[in-house]
Amino acid sequence: MQPHPQPPFLDRLVTGTSGAVAAVHVSPEGLVLGTSPGVDRDQADRWAALMSALGSVSARSISIAGELASSTHPWGHSVIEDRHGQTLTLVGVPDQSMLAVVGSKGADLGEIAGQMIELADQGLPAPVAA
Repeated sequence: MQPHPQPPFLDRLVTGTSGAVAAVHVSPEGLVLGTSPGVDRDQADRWAALMSALGSVSARSISIAGELASSTHPWGHSVIEDRHGQTLTLVGVPDQSMLAVVGSKGADLGEIAGQMIELADQGLPAPVAA
């Protein structure tokens, strides 16, 4: 089974951000648009399912709490940390897609989220058809 596309912007996000281990870009429908190198197809598909669920929960949480959603980022970002200190950071993209980055223990979450938001604000390149 062939891997998902590996767009250069995801490779640059991971290699250019200290503590970033891997990244995935998922469509609003929960389909994998691309991964950083080293993320196999099965991993990416599991990430996509998780990201869709978490994105939905994050978006609903904002409306339940009465907060106004940003016009550029539907729900901003979410961070989950496991018991070993690894993190999963999700960022909403203006086109309703999502970016996720796994961070290593001790990673600078501000740097990771900042790089992800900057990338999202620039507009992500359209995926190349395989």
